[in-house]
Amino acid sequence: MKPPGYAIRLARRDDLDRLGAVERSAASVFRDVGLAWLADGDTMNPGVLADLCRGGTLWVAADGNDEPVGFLAGHELDGSFYIAEVSVAQSHQRQGIGVRLIEAAIDHGRRLGFGAITLSTYRDLSWNGPFYARLGFVEVDPDEAGARHREKLRDEAAAGHDPARRCIMALRLDQPARSSRIAESRSNR
Repeated sequence: MKPPGYAIRLARRDDLDRLGAVERSAASVFRDVGLAWLADGDTMNPGVLADLCRGGTLWVAADGNDEPVGFLAGHELDGSFYIAEVSVAQSHQRQGIGVRLIEAAIDHGRRLGFGAITLSTYRDLSWNGPFYARLGFVEVDPDEAGARHREKLRDEAAAGHDPARRCIMALRLDQPARSSRIAESRSNR
């Protein structure tokens, strides 16, 4: 029997081998929207995950048995804290885990003095653009985000993502310590 509750914590080296399965499970939702190639594609590079783990910018959501069921990977990009990946295993979705992982990234960004949290995403998929918009993220012009953000969008297009559906979103960190939108999102679950 699995003890209840989830803990958000920094990833440890012994978590890394399990994150590919979490990401693969999370990506399975893309099958239902005609993007099966994403569900079947590569997961994050293990070397990159190891680097982010060492750098303290890889968080996991651990279940009551301390097994990773979700993770968020991020890094600096153009002076912002960029969320490179948020994945929650399909069987653990819709329980507020993604929001809690994003809160960890926001807290990290504020502590380090970043002006914004950014990410690239599908603007039209409910668990992408609209989800982030509910948390206070807004779509920004890639030119405003910076050269490396524009490069991310170009790389995504080269990998097969439809550029007309992709966007950069940002959450300004000059807001109160706990965004009321994030607290409200968690209470609406």
